[in-house]
Amino acid sequence: MAGTITASTRSSIVLALVSGTAGANAPWLGVGVASGTASATDVALFEEVQARTGGNVSQVTTTTSGDTYQWVGLFSSSATQTLTNLGLFTGFTAPIQGQLTQQVNSNSQSFIYPSNYYNWPTQYPFNIQVASEVMTVVSGDNYQTLYVLRGQNGSTALTSIPATTWITQGSGMIAKTNFVGLSLSAGDTIQFTIDIQFQ
Repeated sequence: MAGTITASTRSSIVLALVSGTAGANAPWLGVGVASGTASATDVALFEEVQARTGGNVSQVTTTTSGDTYQWVGLFSSSATQTLTNLGLFTGFTAPIQGQLTQQVNSNSQSFIYPSNYYNWPTQYPFNIQVASEVMTVVSGDNYQTLYVLRGQNGSTALTSIPATTWITQGSGMIAKTNFVGLSLSAGDTIQFTIDIQFQ
C-alpha cells in the first residue's frame, strides 16, 4: 500500500531541515565539469572544480505551504570553464580526486589504478564516484592499486570505464543535479537558487 506525506508534514520536514542547516551550518555548493546524469545513488560530482561556495537557506512554497527547502548563494568562476553539474554538501572541503590510469574492463573487476595513489586515504572503507558507478574502496596495495566493491549504494557496476575517467571521493553530498553546459569566463559571477521540493 502506497502512502502520501501530507502537506503539513512536508512543511514540518522542511522547517526542521532549515532550522538544522541555517547560518554557519548551511550547505556548501560544489560544481563539476564532466558529463553525466545525476542519480539518487551518487555520492559525488562529476569532476568537481574549484572551492565550494557558501549560501543561505530558507523555507519557501512551491505547491503547498512551506514544501520547499531553498538554498541561495553566489558563485564566482575562477577560470574559463563549462559547468555541467552541481551539488550541495555538508562540508566546504573539496574531495580527493584522480583519474583512472587504465580502463576498467568488466563489471566484476575488483581493482582500479588511480593516477595519484598516495593522495587517497589509507583508512578504509570509503566510497568513490567513477562515472555513474559508486565503488567502495576496501584496501590498497601501498603502491598503485585500490581494491573495490563494485556497484555500491544502489548503483550499477559498469561493464567498461575508459582510462582518464575521473574518480571522486564521496564527501557528504545532500543533493545533485546535472544540466546543459553553462559556459563561464574567469571572474564571472552567478547566483544559484536551488529548490528541493517535498511532494
